[in-house]
Amino acid sequence: MASLALHQTRSFISTFRSWALPGLQSLLELLPPIVLAVPKSKISHSRKSMRSANKGLKDKRNIVNCPACGEPKLAHHACKACYSAIMKRFRMETKRLATETTKRMSGGSWSEVKVPPMIESPKDS
Repeated sequence: MASLALHQTRSFISTFRSWALPGLQSLLELLPPIVLAVPKSKISHSRKSMRSANKGLKDKRNIVNCPACGEPKLAHHACKACYSAIMKRFRMETKRLATETTKRMSGGSWSEVKVPPMIESPKDS
């Protein structure tokens, strides 16, 4: 009986040790990822400046004149003046169409308002 009680006590102690806090060996296993990120030596100001010398802004070489208004613009982009004129006309057209549709819904007849067709009808040959 005494040997059985001693054996149970030893097994309890061995299971208790596995529940214990991590040992020093496991803490040392966690440290290398932190330590590896440290530089080996100081980078001098001169070396740092030489490395970052190429990071400056470059001059634009793709500036052309707009064929519509003659203002300078980037190639393959719309110029500011033409874009604002297009957007202004677009807003006016959408506002006009919105007011016409509200007039139609409020009791106006379809024949009174002449709306340009969005899609042209096929031509007869």
